[in-house]
Amino acid sequence: MARNSVYIAAIGVLCLFLWYANAQFTDYRLQLVILVAINIVVAVSLTMANGFTGVFSLGQIGFMAIGAYVGALISLPTIWKDPIVLPGLPSWLSSLDTTTWPHWLALVFACLAGGVVATVVSVVVGYPLMRLSGNYVAVATLGFLIIVNTILVQWDSVTYGSQGLNPIPTYANVWSAYAWAVIAIYAASRVKRSSFGRSMIASRDNLIAAQAIGIRVHRARLLAFCLSSFLTGVGGCLLAHQIGTVAPNAYYFTTTFNIIIMVVLGGLGSVSGAVFGAIFMTLAPEYLRDLETNVSIGPLHYSEAFGLSQIILAVVFIVVMILRPKGLLGDRELDLAWWLPGRKSGGDVETVPPREGDVAERTI
Repeated sequence: MARNSVYIAAIGVLCLFLWYANAQFTDYRLQLVILVAINIVVAVSLTMANGFTGVFSLGQIGFMAIGAYVGALISLPTIWKDPIVLPGLPSWLSSLDTTTWPHWLALVFACLAGGVVATVVSVVVGYPLMRLSGNYVAVATLGFLIIVNTILVQWDSVTYGSQGLNPIPTYANVWSAYAWAVIAIYAASRVKRSSFGRSMIASRDNLIAAQAIGIRVHRARLLAFCLSSFLTGVGGCLLAHQIGTVAPNAYYFTTTFNIIIMVVLGGLGSVSGAVFGAIFMTLAPEYLRDLETNVSIGPLHYSEAFGLSQIILAVVFIVVMILRPKGLLGDRELDLAWWLPGRKSGGDVETVPPREGDVAERTI
């Protein structure tokens, strides 16, 4: 009860902050706060696919693009889905008008649809690819990302090609974005502590030993891949409904590397690390950009030093990777209820004394 009370209090503090931000922040800062939540959703989902299983996927942003385009096609006003504009759309989708729905319901429907479609695609793609390991799966998933981008560019009758889709209703706000962020964090934390999560981590740490004790490695990897794809698709849909437009280039290599940096910086196996990495990588470039004008370094003065913020971030990444190769948190989790008596850290295992007739010790 005490631990649950701490988590409820933390959510209450978050709600107070969101209420204050919604009332007092400028539009620019408010959009930045929303972007932090969206990046948390995507980074946490990538942690499940890459960090829990050790299968380094470079194609998760492809599912983000799928979720964004599916959500955009659902939410677009019917005037922009006319057969003259998008002749490749099925008739039921062309006539679907969610603009008359309550905004929150239309956004939830679009996010769920985008996540489900991304999940279905992930099952088809992941079933053969999750049998691979190491560099092979990284290259294969990168090929999937390229295929998705090529389809989005060339399928003019549905995606409007490289020009993208707009105007998408901007339904995403701080409440919807952080609701999905809390759901993503809770889901990832529960998965990590479940039997499926332990199977994923076991297959990551020692594949042969995991197979030897009967863990179905392929099923564990595929489950993590599908869950990650669902949340990534939701994140893409939220981003589309935040900026009001989608384009193929927005979901390609640059976004892929940014999200990977978030996860690696915080720690590949840590949900808390993914949250920290998302917050840092979203806010730091914005605030460091002020250093690019009127820069003074000793006797040297520059009125403009474009790119200085990127150099500073690159130096930070190099230092972190040298000092903390596994990321800032590694596999560890930050526990809000750390001060409560009888707590256990995220990586600790509860020791239960054997009962009479039980096996006294079991070694894996």
